[in-house]
Amino acid sequence: MRKIEGFHTLWTAPYFKQNTEDTYSMQDYELLTMILSALMWRKMNGPITLYGDERAIDYVERQGIAHIWNGGIKEIEVPDRVSPRVFWAAGKLYALKKAKMPAVMVDLDLIVWKNIEKYIEGTNICAIHREGIYPDVYPGREFFNMKDGYAFDPGWSWDEPPVNTCMLYMADEQFKNYYVDSSINFMENCRETEENLCHMVFAEQRLLAMCAGREGKIISSFFPEAADIEGQDVFTHLWGYKNILKFNYQKRVEFNDRLCERIEREFPEETVIRELNVCR
Repeated sequence: MRKIEGFHTLWTAPYFKQNTEDTYSMQDYELLTMILSALMWRKMNGPITLYGDERAIDYVERQGIAHIWNGGIKEIEVPDRVSPRVFWAAGKLYALKKAKMPAVMVDLDLIVWKNIEKYIEGTNICAIHREGIYPDVYPGREFFNMKDGYAFDPGWSWDEPPVNTCMLYMADEQFKNYYVDSSINFMENCRETEENLCHMVFAEQRLLAMCAGREGKIISSFFPEAADIEGQDVFTHLWGYKNILKFNYQKRVEFNDRLCERIEREFPEETVIRELNVCR
């Protein structure tokens, strides 16, 4: 089996924009999902690295789970000129900039249950799927509040379907740098101060498609059709289900129990799970 490197990103700045605590914390279901995500990636694909800021690294060390990322833990720094309120996922792009390709960027709330080699074989870029250009999510260039002097590249096509990047494989270091630098340049030159979804998904998902189109790169999809995602058993993505878990205590207990059972069954050596006080 081919070893495929993956990486997680834990950037805490958005948390501290919404909370007054002195230290970072995660919901129990978020913590368990992140742990199982890392463990399953190790088991089915290869080494996984955690990129995090200083407070994120302190958090995983306090929880006693730093060893789970067998590719190591590396620190990232996101400059203050990037708003964590507007660009809540900016840490992923700074982690991608630091990571060496080929590698797979994996969201913390995504668990990959199988080896993905067959999906990425012969591809340069592979993501979960493409998305439609819905105007309320992906508006035109006139929507964006940018600093004087910033200009959208005239070589970018606004007709390119955006890319869902909850799991993103990239093989080309040079193209990765072009995409990430374009995204960072956009974020650092943005005047927006309030979160509105559109700016973040432009920086991460639409710009990837635009940059690929400009460079003549083909973006493959793990699941080209939406119907394929509904019936697949390769990955589980919490995404909107987190809102249910946040407010429905019974669902939360049931979910946590399933994750604890899975971790204890497949990774009995991870006794630290019992010490986290999230498993009954």
